[in-house]
Amino acid sequence: MKSKRVLSAMLVMTIMCYLVSGCGKSEQSGSKDGTAKGGGGNFPAKQATIICPWGVGGGADVIARKIAQVAEEHLGYPIIVENHTGASGTIGMNDAAKAPADGYTLVTANGPLFSLTPKFLDVNYELSDFTFLRGMRTVALMIITNPQKTDLKTFDDVIEYGKSEKIKYATSSGPGGDQYVVASAAFKSLGIDAEPVVFESQAEVLNAVVSGQVMMGLATPPAYYDFEEEGTAKAVATFYPEPVETPFGVIETMKNWGVDVEFAGMDCLAISSEVPEDVIKKWEEILTKVYKDEEFISYMEEMGFPVWDADSTEVQNFVEKQMDSMDDYVELIK
Repeated sequence: MKSKRVLSAMLVMTIMCYLVSGCGKSEQSGSKDGTAKGGGGNFPAKQATIICPWGVGGGADVIARKIAQVAEEHLGYPIIVENHTGASGTIGMNDAAKAPADGYTLVTANGPLFSLTPKFLDVNYELSDFTFLRGMRTVALMIITNPQKTDLKTFDDVIEYGKSEKIKYATSSGPGGDQYVVASAAFKSLGIDAEPVVFESQAEVLNAVVSGQVMMGLATPPAYYDFEEEGTAKAVATFYPEPVETPFGVIETMKNWGVDVEFAGMDCLAISSEVPEDVIKKWEEILTKVYKDEEFISYMEEMGFPVWDADSTEVQNFVEKQMDSMDDYVELIK
């Protein structure tokens, strides 16, 4: 009998310990410090993911993959890049906005995803849903002609031609896209009748220019450099706020021709704004180490992508300023 009483007592104690342990876990899962979500003192504890809203091989994609490779050493866990493409980048952004706010999902973003795309497409995210972690690169948008197929060797030639003829130009973004909007606004302000021909990629745009399918196209350095070296492409103007120095000379901004339309493309890394602050700081520390890493610096130089080491505030200001300017451009082309 005594042994039965001892066993009964032990069973009761076991049940009590289980209940106490369960209550403790319940309280932790509801805690606001994020530890149950993988944040706080538990972060990092597993693999992380970077969502790229664009296809494999693009500038944002290849930079994100290099960042992931170098950052793994500092995170202590693998970092994979997933391409969630479609709907002008909004599929990837929507997926990132819906991901658990545990710090294990980052996303590559750009300015137009906040400043422009929501004006034309229904999206399930807004600027306040994300915290910017770091800039990745800024991109100059250039107007490219083919001197071997046309007489358009300068932007003055483009303006003169546009006085009497419709210009067909190639772009990789349709209505609602950044290239489409800024080019439409610029040509309209110049009084030029211009018709965009939309292609799926920058490679197709360059092929259209080189083959003479179109009078000109929109592209970013250094994608067209090989063609300019062989003489089948030439940058004649840029939408970038400042003149752009290239291996083939300095390219003047649209303001040089009295056109008050400017655009600087950019890519950045962002994370859900609901992620615990200490986890965000952990990522900022990791990215600081990545951006100082000689392997990463050399890679960016070889690829022709100047590193844009902008912090959260700088990126936020960049996007907010672009939102204001895009409002003006959209109004202009209505």
